[in-house]
Amino acid sequence: MKLLVTGSNGFVGSHIVEHFAKQGHEVYCLVRATSDCKWLANLKVHCVTGDISRPETLRDAVKGMDVIVHAAAMLRALTTREYYVVNQHGTRNLAEAALKFNPSLKHFIHISSQAAMGPSAELRPKLINEPNTPVSDYGRSKLAGEKELISALHGKIPYTILRPSSVYGPRDKDIFIFFRLVNFGVKLRTLNERFIQLLFVEDIPIAVERALSLPVARDKIYCLGENSWNTWAKVAQAISNSNNLKTHTMPLPDWVFGAASFIAEAFAKLTGRPAVLNRQKITEMRQPYWIADVTPSISELGLDFTNLSRGAKITFNWYKENKWL
Repeated sequence: MKLLVTGSNGFVGSHIVEHFAKQGHEVYCLVRATSDCKWLANLKVHCVTGDISRPETLRDAVKGMDVIVHAAAMLRALTTREYYVVNQHGTRNLAEAALKFNPSLKHFIHISSQAAMGPSAELRPKLINEPNTPVSDYGRSKLAGEKELISALHGKIPYTILRPSSVYGPRDKDIFIFFRLVNFGVKLRTLNERFIQLLFVEDIPIAVERALSLPVARDKIYCLGENSWNTWAKVAQAISNSNNLKTHTMPLPDWVFGAASFIAEAFAKLTGRPAVLNRQKITEMRQPYWIADVTPSISELGLDFTNLSRGAKITFNWYKENKWL
């Protein structure tokens, strides 16, 4: 099978590439000329230069492919416009290129985000058919990208949209901070309890594989994540327990997050590089219930999501072995 993977050099994309390359599939990685491809260096793959925000670069990339796995995304940006250029218009460009230059494409997999549907209004999983309520430009632009994809491909090319919850695992730089703090013996606890769902990164390629092989997944949206939820304090405790580390609880009021985001954004303006922690990310973090209904992924795709204890141990060991800790 010939697959084109966008975002292939990133955290999630590189795991998808690795999974399918090791199974012997012919994997093509869409990368920009300036992309850092260190995670692809030891894999038997083909790199194709292109950019989803520049439709004229996509013709040769999509031609002859059996499957497109669209994992490219703008996670953080200096301006609102940048989110939509990549997450909305980039998705539309890729879908239209597939229709125009490869109308016999067998399947289009779109890696979206739980941020597109928004948080649950209460302590229960949010259902896929409930109104979408994204709370950030990232989430709103990802939802817009989903709509572009459905509008372009429905009834023409089979597609599946996957919405991962908060993803952690080897190579991740965002949730890494919690592993780092636990390694220093610190367990953060927010004063107001907030519940989140986590997803081990290696479960995503398996979800892609199941969506490609099962007809039931055609033209559907699935949420991905462990079928349980935790507070950030419990996440830190799980990391420490799975790696036999002693920690001390540090209560953290909300104003600390707000102050950190202002400082990070000010620094971003000076450097011209987007802040990892900005005010919109804080808005997302302050939502009380990031919980989605993953039962269709379990019942229809047969997924068995990695539990946090096992995933945390694998991830912590990877950070250690690669000298991140």
